[in-house]
Amino acid sequence: GKMKGLKKVTVLLLVLSLLLSGCGKKASSAWLLQIGDEVFTTQEAMVFLLSQHTIYAGEYGEEIWNVQLSEGSFESYVKDAMLDYLERLFLTDCAAKASGIVLSVAEGAAAEKAADAFYQELNEETLENTGLTREICVQAFERYARVQIFYRQIMGRGTDEVSEEEARAIRIQIIALDKSFGLETAKGVLNLVSGGISPSEAIRDMEGASLRQETIVRGTYAEDFDTLVFALKKDKWSPVITMQNEYLLVQCLSVYEAEATAINKAAMEKENRETQLKEALTTYGADIRLVLDRAEWEEVSMSGLAGLSPANFYLYAAALMADY
Repeated sequence: GKMKGLKKVTVLLLVLSLLLSGCGKKASSAWLLQIGDEVFTTQEAMVFLLSQHTIYAGEYGEEIWNVQLSEGSFESYVKDAMLDYLERLFLTDCAAKASGIVLSVAEGAAAEKAADAFYQELNEETLENTGLTREICVQAFERYARVQIFYRQIMGRGTDEVSEEEARAIRIQIIALDKSFGLETAKGVLNLVSGGISPSEAIRDMEGASLRQETIVRGTYAEDFDTLVFALKKDKWSPVITMQNEYLLVQCLSVYEAEATAINKAAMEKENRETQLKEALTTYGADIRLVLDRAEWEEVSMSGLAGLSPANFYLYAAALMADY
C-alpha cells in the first residue's frame, strides 16, 4: 500500500532539501518570520506550503500526514523541515539584496510569467483559504529568483576543484578474522593468499573468518587504513591490519573505479559549494536578528490543505533555478 513507501518518502525529502515546502492555515497577512527590518508573511509562506502539500499528497494520499514516525507524526517532521527551508530562503534573499542583487527586466519578467502560471491554477476556495493574491505570488517568485542568482554568484567564486586522486574510488577484497585467532594465524593466512592460494580456500574451515568485496573512497575507513590500502598496487595484499575487534587483510582488485570516482567527485564538489554557501550566509547572518512567530507557525496544518488546488511552485520555478 501507500504506507509501504515511507523509506521512499525520506529519500524524497532529501532530494527536495532545496525544494522543500509544506503546510496550511486560514488566510492571514500576519508576519511569520522577521529578519532585521524585513518580514516574511504567512501568506507568502503559503505559496511554498501548498506546493509541498501537492507533492506529498499527490504521491502518497492525504493519509500520509497521519503516519507516525519515531520522533512524531510525518506532518510535524515535514513542518520542521519546511521551517528550516523558509528561514534559509528568507535569510538568503536578505543576503542577496544586501549584496546588491536586483532582478533585470528579463529576470523580473520571467519571475512574473512563472507567478502568473502558478496563480492561474488556484481556484476561489484555495485563494480564500490561503490568502494568496497575484501580488504575493509574484513576490515569492521574485524572491526565489534573487536567491538563485545569489547561489550562482557564490558558487561562481569558485572552490578548489576536487582532483581525481582525492575522489578516487578503488575496489578491494577483505578477509576479516576475529581477534581470537591471534596475530600469528592472521599472518599465516596472509602468507597463503600472497602465495597464490584463493582467499576462500585459505579460510575454508575457519569459523569467525569472512570474505567480502567493497568499492571504497577515502574516508570510508580510518585514516591509517586509507593510507595503506590506497597505496596498494593491483592484486597486491596489505600487511595484517589490526582493528579493534578483528584483523583485516586487504587486496586491491582495482586501483581506479571510473564510475564510482565520478560520483564521489561530484558529491565532494557539491559539498564544497554547500560549505561555501553556508559560510557566506553565516557571515551575513552573524549580526542579523531572526525572529519567528511560533504561535503563528503552530496554527499551520498540512492536512488543512486537503481539497485545495494541487499547484506546485517548483514546476514553474524550474527556469529560475541555479544550476549548481
